Amino acid sequence: MTSQDYQFYNTATSSIQENISTLTTLHPSLQQLGDLPCVVHAARDPRKVALICGGGSGHEPAHAGYVGQGMLSGAVAGNVFASPSSSLVLELILEVTGEAGCLVIVKNYTGDCLNFGIAVEKAKKMGRKVEMVICADDTTLLNQDTLAGPRGLCGVLFVHKIAGACAAQGHSLETVYSVAQLVTKNIGTAGVAVSPCIPPGKPPSFTLPPNTMEFGIGIHGEAGVLQCGSVDCRSSVDKLFSYLCDARGLGLKSGDDVAVIVNNLGGTSELEMGVVCQEVLKWLELHHVTCYQFYSGLYMTSLGMHGISISVLRLDQEGRFLEFLKYPTSAPHWKPGSYQPQIPPVMPHEPKVERLVPKPGCPNERISKILSTIYRDLLSKVSELDELDRQVGDGDCGSTVEGVVRELESRTSSLEFTTFSTVLTQLSDIVEEHMGGTSGAIYTIGLTAAAGQAKVSGDPSCEEVTVEVLAKCLESALGAVTRYGKAQEGDCTMLDVLYPVLRVLQLNSSADMTTVTALCSQAADTGVMKTATLKPRAGRASYIRSEDTDTCSDPGAVAAATWVKAICKCFYLDDL
Repeated sequence: MTSQDYQFYNTATSSIQENISTLTTLHPSLQQLGDLPCVVHAARDPRKVALICGGGSGHEPAHAGYVGQGMLSGAVAGNVFASPSSSLVLELILEVTGEAGCLVIVKNYTGDCLNFGIAVEKAKKMGRKVEMVICADDTTLLNQDTLAGPRGLCGVLFVHKIAGACAAQGHSLETVYSVAQLVTKNIGTAGVAVSPCIPPGKPPSFTLPPNTMEFGIGIHGEAGVLQCGSVDCRSSVDKLFSYLCDARGLGLKSGDDVAVIVNNLGGTSELEMGVVCQEVLKWLELHHVTCYQFYSGLYMTSLGMHGISISVLRLDQEGRFLEFLKYPTSAPHWKPGSYQPQIPPVMPHEPKVERLVPKPGCPNERISKILSTIYRDLLSKVSELDELDRQVGDGDCGSTVEGVVRELESRTSSLEFTTFSTVLTQLSDIVEEHMGGTSGAIYTIGLTAAAGQAKVSGDPSCEEVTVEVLAKCLESALGAVTRYGKAQEGDCTMLDVLYPVLRVLQLNSSADMTTVTALCSQAADTGVMKTATLKPRAGRASYIRSEDTDTCSDPGAVAAATWVKAICKCFYLDDL
């Protein structure tokens, strides 16, 4: 088993019982039914209609997480992605059903329909009042010629919530059943994934080539109906809504009032979910669809699948659906929705920190040449820097550098070149705004300190900067970086490049610029090579095992050496 295959299970078969035990331990209002894979609401009211649902495991928190006052009375779990047996379903029906009867909610999968259907028929034969409603909310299978029909997906949770609230208010089985049926006719779901799920002890559920997406995926690891090249989030959301708008399914249209669930299929980061939700809200606003309840999070997963689904409920004109959605529930994993969310206007803001406003003067040929050389050389190193950072950090050093360099490139022509301190201050401001993370802070501190020292040193024009002024500015910059960043020379950072360069400047303060810059370039190269032999003691690399960073140069040091050498060759090479 490789590290990529590892999962946090003891055994594949024990995981279901262990999950149920955790749920009932953390939520005392829930109880396991004997040694069966069934969870029931301990304080259910036997005078009211009971609701049950269930299916294969692997969809947690569904369905046991929705057992509670105002939602399900009980839930039954099968093996991973496998329907529970009819005998298990029957045991649960008999346990929770009182005189008011029981509504059995089923997702439209053949195994579920058969096993729950058998249990319902047996319960009726035993004299219980039982009705069954089937949820088939998948809107992506409309072109499929299949007897099975659309699959039951995350939209079934709208049935749980609305029918559960209806039952909690004391309505009859006939009314609860009628409301549930109406809900099933007004929901639609469409999903997309960028990677499959991995069932316990098994290979990935389907194959997805690099840079491709699978639209129309189900919740049991099955592949979708359309595989295509990766597109951005906005385009993905547009595609999902095209399924939801198909008149053969939900037929979502302008003017509809809706509730929406943006469901994380298990492996999608919260950052991505935030982007998806924003695109969903924008789509609704653009198409004049009013959302009265908006839900987002882990509602019905497919193990750890990296994907999302969008479920839409068209609200009824009488307002009953919305009333039931807002009805309180004690179910531990039902997250209350946001009421009529709208994209908020941006709050007016006047910057509190004064910035130097550039007053473009006559462009300085030397500085312009130096900056353009720095930009070119750093951009050529982006891939190398990212690869080095993958070995010792989080893999974004090159991308971070590229972002700030692109911004600097676009703004160079508007810089004011009157004095050396002015140039450094403007560079510091741009870096502070557009270079995030530790690197951005370090360069901002260094450039700010260097600008202050340049002013103290007579604030020379760019043409009048001497080796001695450069030495003093760099010394001030490194002093500030060391003071605030705590790293020292020898800790395997950019300082192992810049301190040797400083010593060259200090030892050759009276030499001409051409000679000194050639020596500085050599010192920078030597410093980079030295970092491959040092143990990291600062930054993310210090958290990595030493065997994983041996012989690897520090990416920050490589970046620093690149811009140092770019500056230097503008003086000692004539062909630039």
